[in-house]
Amino acid sequence: MPFLLATCVAVLSLSTLLAVLPGLLSSPRLDTFAEGQRTPVTRQWLVVRSATGSWYLNGDAVSAAVLSRSLRQSSPKPSVVVLMPSSTRTAADVAGDLRWLRAQSNRPVRIDRPEGAWQP
Repeated sequence: MPFLLATCVAVLSLSTLLAVLPGLLSSPRLDTFAEGQRTPVTRQWLVVRSATGSWYLNGDAVSAAVLSRSLRQSSPKPSVVVLMPSSTRTAADVAGDLRWLRAQSNRPVRIDRPEGAWQP
C-alpha cells in the first residue's frame, strides 16, 4: 500500500509539472523589455502644510519664500506637486494653500487627502 501511494504521488507530480511547463516556458521574461518600453519614473514633490501653518517640502521644513523659489527655479523640475494638508486645517485654509501653490508653481498641483479624512 505505501508503494502504491508513493507511485501515485510521483505520477501526479510529474503530470502536473508536464502540464505547467509549456506555460512557464512561453511566458515573457520581465527583464527582457527594451529600454524604450520602460515607463519614466514620475518625479513628484510632496508639500505638507502643518496645523500650525509650517511648510514642509519632501520632509524638510522650509519657509514660504524658500518654497516659492524652489517651485519656480528647481532643476530638475517635478512632474507634479502634491499638497498634503494637515487634517486639522479648515477647508478654507486648504483652498488658500492650494491657490497659493498653484500661483507659485508652473507645474500641476494636486491635493492628497490626509489620513483619516472622510471620503465620499
